[in-house]
Amino acid sequence: MAQILNLKKTNDDFNTEIRKMLLLCQEDIESTNTLILEKLDSNVPLVKEIASYLVLSGGKRLRPLLTSCSYHLLTNDLDKNKKHIGLAAAVEFIHAATLLHDDVIDESQRRRGNLSANEVWGNKTSVLVGDFLFSRAFQLMAKYGDIGTLKILSDTSVVIAEGEVLELSNDRDPTINEDLYFKVINAKTASLFSAACQVGGISAKATNKEIESLKSFGTNFGMAFQLIDDAIDYASDKNSLGKNIGDDFKEGKITLPVILAYIRSNKKEKEFWKRTIIELDQKENDFYEAFLIMTKYKCITDTIERAKHFANVAIDSLGIFNENEYKSALMNLIYSSLNRLS
Repeated sequence: MAQILNLKKTNDDFNTEIRKMLLLCQEDIESTNTLILEKLDSNVPLVKEIASYLVLSGGKRLRPLLTSCSYHLLTNDLDKNKKHIGLAAAVEFIHAATLLHDDVIDESQRRRGNLSANEVWGNKTSVLVGDFLFSRAFQLMAKYGDIGTLKILSDTSVVIAEGEVLELSNDRDPTINEDLYFKVINAKTASLFSAACQVGGISAKATNKEIESLKSFGTNFGMAFQLIDDAIDYASDKNSLGKNIGDDFKEGKITLPVILAYIRSNKKEKEFWKRTIIELDQKENDFYEAFLIMTKYKCITDTIERAKHFANVAIDSLGIFNENEYKSALMNLIYSSLNRLS
């Protein structure tokens, strides 16, 4: 198995790799953005205003990049019908819809460094605009997809919704086990990474074996990506998603560092987690105390180690593909995403 050891890149390296991928897939991403802008239009001005506020607020287009790279990993042929472009846009709309819904559920006040849509326009409007974005995604799927891509993206939408409910049903419960948490992040994050890769491959007429490899790559990259996000909230000055350090803690969000810390804590420390996470009764120095407990039990380190495992599986999944600049870009993205802690 390809091992990831002694990596010294930082969060800046991740942004650098994203920029390299944007240049590599520049024509595709420009076409995807054009299509996104077109599909943001609505007869109801408020719908366009809110949807544009989120979709055009500085996201990295990571998931459309995965679709584009997966397509070009297999072929250099020009897609006259631009199927992979339309599907990349659909993936981004699904992602944006889930962000709107997540912010309402989490009562988040910030998104990508700006006020969240629900903070500006309210929860009801945000949920309905999220539904609009989902609907736009399905329009794109119907126009640009075939039966295979329709099944993947529609199934993924179901899985994401189930993941949101599963997470909500265990809201602020640090006693859940690690396997249950992996089910949540697989559904909410990894499934869309996987779908993005698969639909790119299908558009390039990938074999079943190649599609399975892209599915594995996307799933395991998504798992690693989310676990590093979990660690970042407790161990970084800032992260790449526009959140401030400690946001997850302040919201009582259950992530792997919290789960590990609760399991490993003594009786007094468990009372601390019950007060701060379950009851959400937090005092001025509680975040620092949480960090000290996590450090004591190596919870952040172990979270990163689990992320490395998934990343190694993702890299090995690319082994069947021929060497080219797109394969290199995907591998470099994995390496740099593991080291977003700064």
